Amino acid sequence: MAMEAIKKQIKTIALFLTILMLFQSCVVYHKTPTTLEKASQEQIKTKVTDTNGEVAKYKYITYDSGVFYGVNKKSGELIKTPLDENEILQLLVKNKSASTWVTAAVIAIPVIVIIVAIATTDWDYGAGLSGF
Repeated sequence: MAMEAIKKQIKTIALFLTILMLFQSCVVYHKTPTTLEKASQEQIKTKVTDTNGEVAKYKYITYDSGVFYGVNKKSGELIKTPLDENEILQLLVKNKSASTWVTAAVIAIPVIVIIVAIATTDWDYGAGLSGF
């Protein structure tokens, strides 16, 4: 019985850590739209919504030879996608401080829950096994 309880706690901890790793890549974007020029100067993650309502996320925006490009990394290579200013409905850049706080909260909350769960667990599994 005691071994089953320990296995259950280990599975719970593994689940928390898995969820934690998934949420570490969360990105929070500024609510206020920006321009292609500003986004290309900042060179940070950018979310672009076009006039068709399609959303594209880029590692950063760059300007080269009179054209703005959304840049992503795929299979180790940088892929440049040309962006048409007339087809962009909204352009949002990553909010660095909010992304940091969200990541910290996603890490801290499960850790606190695990610590509380461990601290409140009755570890006296040997009681009643005196016949062995």
